[in-house]
Amino acid sequence: MIIIILAIIVIIAIVQYRSTLDPLGGIGFDYHTSKLLIEPDEEFEIMTTITNTRRRFVPYIKLDQAFPVRLNIDGVTATMTNEAREYSRYAATLYLMPKSKHIRRVKASLPTRGRHLFQGAYMRGGDFLGFSDQLKKYSLLREVVVYPREAQIGHIDIVMGGIMGDISVRRLVIEDPILTVGFRDYSGREPMKAISWNHSARVGKLMVKQFDHTIDPAITVMLDVEGDGLEGDGEKKELAFSLTRSVTQHLEDNGMKYDFLTNATASDSIGRWSYLSESIGARHFATIMEGLGRATYTHIESLTTLSKTFVEKRLYDRFVILITVKSKADVAKDVSYIESRNGGKVFVINAIIAGEGSTDESSILSETAG
Repeated sequence: MIIIILAIIVIIAIVQYRSTLDPLGGIGFDYHTSKLLIEPDEEFEIMTTITNTRRRFVPYIKLDQAFPVRLNIDGVTATMTNEAREYSRYAATLYLMPKSKHIRRVKASLPTRGRHLFQGAYMRGGDFLGFSDQLKKYSLLREVVVYPREAQIGHIDIVMGGIMGDISVRRLVIEDPILTVGFRDYSGREPMKAISWNHSARVGKLMVKQFDHTIDPAITVMLDVEGDGLEGDGEKKELAFSLTRSVTQHLEDNGMKYDFLTNATASDSIGRWSYLSESIGARHFATIMEGLGRATYTHIESLTTLSKTFVEKRLYDRFVILITVKSKADVAKDVSYIESRNGGKVFVINAIIAGEGSTDESSILSETAG
């Protein structure tokens, strides 16, 4: 009996000694999320893998993962939030058999728009008897980008319907000077540039070109986030992002091509996210949506400079839908500049008034004929 007890003591002593040499030696850590781009409150998985590459038993590991502070997790056992450092600690304890792998799957969601960072983990490994432990940091950065919600304004469809109606009417009455379908007699009211001198010479009288009506309306969506930096400025910009989503979604649903211009910056991979050429479809819309998800409250240039950028691109005779956090009076000069140089029409969707819960379409949407 004494021999058995001594043997057990020796085995425990050997295991204890080996476990104190390097508790986390040979321990690998990795994790990833099932989705990169998500809707608000959309469920996704966080998959964490801890690997023991050695031929020894690891009796105790405590894992603290640094998750985004606003992350909602199902089945959380222990969570400590540190708002100042903008992360949440998700803790778990486990053990590892020799040459084994532990995979943990956690279902989660994020309620707010933005780029949310997962900032690696701290792992603490202890000896067999729990007398001491070792701390190791794993700096593995992951991210999930959450799209803005659609604007919760009941009559946004009415507002956009008014814009689409105006565009539809104009596309039937404005001729496209590129699409020549024939010639007719000169009446004396047409501009000189409309006269076809070659055709006039052939028939012996003045003839003017006859154009087809515009087939595709030219539309630009412009997002301005040049705010005042005062209290509530962030809320207005969040609403502007949501309004921009609703506007582009409406254009997509109606099969209308559009380009996109903004003075908002976007964090990380998109970098300076400022102009997307005219297009339509899932890829075009997804690029805008990711940009809106990554967008910050910082602007790279003023609305005045943005307007000049628009004009310099020679985007003539276009409908411009301007979503802004400024008042109607503050954007009047820039709107007038665009219309005078562009020859089109600017619709202004005001996030300030929309955020106040107005139900008056004309108070949110202002338009000026070019």
